[in-house]
Amino acid sequence: MMDWSWRIEGKRRIWCGSWSDGERWPRAFSRLQGATVKTVMLFGRLPEIDLELSNGLHLLSMSTVEGDPEWGLIKRQDGDIISVGIVAGRLNFRQDLAD
Repeated sequence: MMDWSWRIEGKRRIWCGSWSDGERWPRAFSRLQGATVKTVMLFGRLPEIDLELSNGLHLLSMSTVEGDPEWGLIKRQDGDIISVGIVAGRLNFRQDLAD
């Protein structure tokens, strides 16, 4: 999950981002379909996320507003929810167990 801002990078250029003309999004999003996450990396003093995909593209968060970077990873399994995001500039892990 990425709220604001983000971009999709290829080897030598930015394919599109949250500030791009919406007409560019369908082509870039179609390139994401079927790709799997190869590597998850954090970068920056206030951690942003870089998802390296199996097709060589990267999906990066890069918040430009006050507060914390606006991304999160969520795993749902057997009714349980495990998530990680940023709170007060630090990684915050949360686990909500099914009743």
